[in-house]
Amino acid sequence: EADLRRALVHNEFVLFYQPQVDALSGEVRGFEALLRWWHPQRGLLTPGDFIPVAEESGVIVPIGDWVLSQTCAQIAAWRKAGLPSVRLSVNISARQLETPDLVENVMRALQVYSLDGNQLELEITESLLMRDFEANAIKLGRLSAAGIRLAIDDFGTGYSSFKYLSRFPIHTLKIDQSFIQELDREEN
Repeated sequence: EADLRRALVHNEFVLFYQPQVDALSGEVRGFEALLRWWHPQRGLLTPGDFIPVAEESGVIVPIGDWVLSQTCAQIAAWRKAGLPSVRLSVNISARQLETPDLVENVMRALQVYSLDGNQLELEITESLLMRDFEANAIKLGRLSAAGIRLAIDDFGTGYSSFKYLSRFPIHTLKIDQSFIQELDREEN
């Protein structure tokens, strides 16, 4: 936990941008921001190495705020460089979604960098979405009304149904990889 707090202060986190490609046209439709940690002793760490501790300790909230801010800064930098407008996706943690000021933090990040809501997509896991159904529906409704796209990540691993999902303003379902890993090899 102390290392995570130090990492924020010393700018040890880095974002990689994974392209999201249209399978039919091959066109890049956007990017997903992937968080990594350049740990001074352990080298490059993936989220599985540190996110559980960040979640448990609550450090994930300032880390998530940093990711959101850096992502918005990257969109603005690409725009200033004259690149075509693309959407960037950011994962939202359980603790972030539970904070009462999530919507305000997202809106403030967009405002600081003069971005439209449609340039940002927030990814939330299916199991997280169902935790506090009513409160989450309100928050996501406000974000969607601002033009922000919403995606359900790891879809199919939780217990929600399409009936419940229809109550949320979801734009994208990202099917969990366990459903498609064997797609070309398994008849079922």
